[in-house]
Amino acid sequence: MKRLNIYISAIVLLWMLGACQKVVNIDVATGDPIPYVDAWITDRPGPQQIKFQTAVGYLDQSTPPPISNAQISVTDLTINKTYDFVYKEGAYTHDPGAGNKIGVIGHEYKLSINWNGELYEATDKLNRVPKVDSITVEYKEEKANQKEGYYAKFYAVDLPGGMDYYWIRTYVNGVRNQNVAEMVSVDGSYYENVSDGLNFIVPIREGITSNDKPYKKGDVVRVLIRSTSKPTYDFVRLLSDQLQNGGLFAKVLANVPANLVNKQAGSKNKIYGWFGTVGESDLSKTME
Repeated sequence: MKRLNIYISAIVLLWMLGACQKVVNIDVATGDPIPYVDAWITDRPGPQQIKFQTAVGYLDQSTPPPISNAQISVTDLTINKTYDFVYKEGAYTHDPGAGNKIGVIGHEYKLSINWNGELYEATDKLNRVPKVDSITVEYKEEKANQKEGYYAKFYAVDLPGGMDYYWIRTYVNGVRNQNVAEMVSVDGSYYENVSDGLNFIVPIREGITSNDKPYKKGDVVRVLIRSTSKPTYDFVRLLSDQLQNGGLFAKVLANVPANLVNKQAGSKNKIYGWFGTVGESDLSKTME
C-alpha cells in the first residue's frame, strides 16, 4: 500500500510539472506612442548628437521612428551660450567645429525642446572625471568558477576633495561588451562617504572581465569612465538595475524617471528619457 501511494504521488507530481509548461498566448494591447530623448553632452571635441524618437511596443523589434519636427537647443548656463541642434538623418546634431567642444568641466547645461507648441526643459552639471591610469592583463587557466582566457582589470584613482559619481562602460573590439554589466560608483566604491581619493576598489577594477566569457588573444579592450551628477548617477543606476533584473529574487519593475519638465502650465504631455552631461576618460589595451 505504501508503494502504491508513492507511485500515485509521483504520477501526480509529473502531471503538475507538465501542466506548468503550457503555452499561453497573451494579447498585449498597443499603447499610445511615447516620445523620448536620448541626450548626452560630453566634454569631447567634435559633433554632439541628440536623439528624439517615439518608443515602439515591448514586443516590436523595429527601429524606433525619429521625431523630426522639434526645435532643440543646449544652453551653457555658466557662460550663457546656446547651441542649436539641427535634425539630419534620424538625429539632432551640433558641430562646434574642428577641435572645439560644447561640454566643459564644471559648467551647467540646459536642454530645451520646443515640440507641438510646448516647451520642455532639463538641466544637468558636467563634473570632473579621473584618468584611467592603466589596464593590466593576465592569462588564466580554466577553473571551477572561471573559463580559460585573458582577464583584464583597470586602475584609476578617485579625485580627492569631494563626492564624485562615476559610470563605467567596457568595450571590446569597438563595441559594447555585453558580457559585463554597466557599473556605477561613488568615489571609486559602491557607497557614499566610504572613501575619497583612493584607488577604485577591486570588484570594480575587475568588473570589466566576465568569468564566463573572458577575452581572447588580440581582443582590444577599452574602459570608459564617465563622470555624472548625482541625479544622473541615480538614473543610470536604476536603469542598470532594471536591465539586469531577473532570477528567483528579481525585484518588481519600476518606472525609470525622466528629467524633462513641461513648462506649459496645466499640460499633462510628457517627454521621457534623460538629459545628462558627462566628462569622459578612457584607455584601451590589446590582449596579449
